[in-house]
Amino acid sequence: MKKIFLIAFISFVLTSSQDPIRVRFGSVIPKDSPWEEGINAYIKNAETKSGGKVKFKTYLGGQLGGEVEMIKSVAMGSLDAGAFTVAAISEALSIPQLQVFEMPFLFNSDEEADYVMDQMFDVMSDVFAKKGLVLVMWGTNGWRSFGTKTKPVLSPADLKGLKMRSQESDVYINFYKTMGATPVPISTPDVLVALKTGMVDGYDQTPVFSLSTGWINTVKHFTLTKHIYQPGCIVFSKKYFDKLSSDVQQAILSKNERAALQKNSRELIRKDDAYILSTFPDMEIKVHNLTEAQREAFKKASAPVYTTMEAKMGKSVINVVNAHIRKFREGKK
Repeated sequence: MKKIFLIAFISFVLTSSQDPIRVRFGSVIPKDSPWEEGINAYIKNAETKSGGKVKFKTYLGGQLGGEVEMIKSVAMGSLDAGAFTVAAISEALSIPQLQVFEMPFLFNSDEEADYVMDQMFDVMSDVFAKKGLVLVMWGTNGWRSFGTKTKPVLSPADLKGLKMRSQESDVYINFYKTMGATPVPISTPDVLVALKTGMVDGYDQTPVFSLSTGWINTVKHFTLTKHIYQPGCIVFSKKYFDKLSSDVQQAILSKNERAALQKNSRELIRKDDAYILSTFPDMEIKVHNLTEAQREAFKKASAPVYTTMEAKMGKSVINVVNAHIRKFREGKK
């Protein structure tokens, strides 16, 4: 009896003393932001479900480089996981069809965007897997609008001749070219310096991201165009993931909690976005709300982007996304 007890005790001690599996998690999202809150909620859930077998270490604010650089590292297995925008994943791993979600004026509402993204989860999981990534959950950056230094952007003509920071993605580069602006692709960690030194005249981003990064402090105008909705996601390196035991894999995927975690993350960001936008006037930032006619002018001017991008993305993915959009809108009638 004593021998059995001793063996059981030794086994317990050995199991308890094993070091947890370490997950190095990178992102350009700012610290002390709603994105960090959403990521922490996911991490807490994954660590708890693993029974303490998994421990995350986060590197936020671009500590490990820009998005494209980190995504390539995740795909190669030199970085374990991270949270990134869909556009950056498309650019880093040459997945042009991913850019469909960030086509200008594609979605009409948060609810519509969420519905389409959730409907596309399984399809995109397969696409990600072929490029070395495991898709865990969707997130959101939100609706992007223009921050500019010298003048507001109230019409497409106002963008002509401006040097605008562009995300490193074809859809953004083509959007600015179509509008007559000069796109300057710059990774997130380098944008603030570019704005301060005059390398660029402005940028497009969400209110909360603009404030969290300090970009808003370099401009005088913020025009609420909401011209592009930008989703994000949490991904793992497939090389890293495939080496884990099945129970740890299930903890990381958190399938049963995914819907609730996505909802929580989206709501955190949207709540902060609305509040932060309301504080811009106190910071001497002029907020410009477009009329329906003004917004329609931007939408019409951006139409050629669809023709250009269709050749890169393929018509099939656009058709699938449009079918989901139609189904959502019909259900709302």
